[in-house]
Amino acid sequence: MKIKYKNIVLLAFSSFALASCNLTMDNKNARIETSIKNVKISSSLRSYDQCIEDGKNFDSLASTKKEGADSLYNKSAKILNDCDFLIQDNPYMVNETERMKNAALSIQNYIKAGNLLQASLNFKKFQNIFDKDLIYKDGSSFTENVESILSHKDPNVSGTFALINNSKIIRSELKRINYWSKK
Repeated sequence: MKIKYKNIVLLAFSSFALASCNLTMDNKNARIETSIKNVKISSSLRSYDQCIEDGKNFDSLASTKKEGADSLYNKSAKILNDCDFLIQDNPYMVNETERMKNAALSIQNYIKAGNLLQASLNFKKFQNIFDKDLIYKDGSSFTENVESILSHKDPNVSGTFALINNSKIIRSELKRINYWSKK
């Protein structure tokens, strides 16, 4: 009887030992997986930051050029637009306002490059992703400025320039375009 009891106790202790070994291995595996995930996130964040810097460098270069600025603005816009794909699985890594500013710069640069179709597509994407607006230093609204520029041929827009929160420059340019486009 004592031998059976000893075997049962020995079996119970070995089961606990194996189970605790398994828990230790699971804990180590979880820590390793977490470390790998953190390294991937850090790498994505560094890649995103470098991508944004590259896009802004093309934007700065385009603003100083008289010839070929359109293609540089287009290149900057494309780079800035593509940067968001680097963090699409973890968008929380970047401050939402910073992401909005980068997306807005991309849209503005597509407009400056004359690529209004891509600007419209990116603007719709901007509105779907972000439920806020950016306000310029002059107090005008980013979304209202872009909407006005992208829909300036709409016949219903002409009477609403004063009601929209556009910058004075955009408002006067749209009024000028509207005046000279009347037949």
